[in-house]
Amino acid sequence: MPGKILVLAEHRAGKLKSISWEVIGFGQKLAEQLQQELKVVLIGKAIECLADEVSRKCGQKVLTIISDRCEAYTPEAHCQILSQVAQQESPFLFLMGHTYQAVDFAPKLATMLGRGFIPNCVDYQIEAGRLQFVRQVFNGKINLQVGLKGEPPYFVSLQQGAFNAYEVQSRQSPRVVNLTVPLPEEMLKRKVLEIVQAAQGKVDLSQAEIIVAGGRGLASKEKFQIILDLAHTLGAAVGASRPVTDGGWLPKEHQIGSSGQTVTPKLYIACGISGAIQHLVGMMNSSCIVAINKDPNAPIFSVADYGIVGDVFKVVPVLIELAKEIRK
Repeated sequence: MPGKILVLAEHRAGKLKSISWEVIGFGQKLAEQLQQELKVVLIGKAIECLADEVSRKCGQKVLTIISDRCEAYTPEAHCQILSQVAQQESPFLFLMGHTYQAVDFAPKLATMLGRGFIPNCVDYQIEAGRLQFVRQVFNGKINLQVGLKGEPPYFVSLQQGAFNAYEVQSRQSPRVVNLTVPLPEEMLKRKVLEIVQAAQGKVDLSQAEIIVAGGRGLASKEKFQIILDLAHTLGAAVGASRPVTDGGWLPKEHQIGSSGQTVTPKLYIACGISGAIQHLVGMMNSSCIVAINKDPNAPIFSVADYGIVGDVFKVVPVLIELAKEIRK
């Protein structure tokens, strides 16, 4: 019988990471379907204000573990703390984002407790009362349905962008509870001396609210400039399908799809993209999708909220001028 659901929320510089909002939104949806309680877990130093903010925004009970020894992430601290939280709370599911931290500590944590870990999930199903998670293999060419075996808790990480952060809703009276979890210094194997900011330049489309993406229909690198112009006018990020990056029109980090980034912006404008399944799985959960393609039977229209059947080189200049007029 399912029980409560815990969500581990990651944070940086006093703010919750976007993927954690996605996991909370998914957790709320699943908890409602299973008619179970959802709690959010926060670990760190001086996180009281963040915990209050999270609790108010999502309306869920937030469990905090506050310690000077948790100022920076270490796998030993996370494993020790979360193993005790799991024992105290006895959850059915322990959800988290599929981040470098989760990849680092979650397998260790599951092994410590003799439990299973299902990584990088993109969907879920409930069939005949049984919960199954979906994860992709072979660069998204195959979807695996993974069932739950053994005793709970089951540890599950969710792929960035697979679920929508904008679905988070405040449904209950917020409340923050501080848990007392012993963390002996001798249990910690390492100490973080310095956190170095990553070099700028890598494109992180998962954070973008508006994305303008171009595909093979743009015909050449020179003609792709029209996509850059539209993105600049809208203040949007630039994405692409695989043929564009394979052709060298844009760097690989702009690629969206099963072998690129998964995104969930508020607005996704697909220009000259036919809609191969490998691309669709990377953007189909966007809040609003606008597709522009001269082929009325292009698969991209099957996931679009708004479709424009027409020549991208005639449609996009009109959109640019309209956007400029609105901005005036």
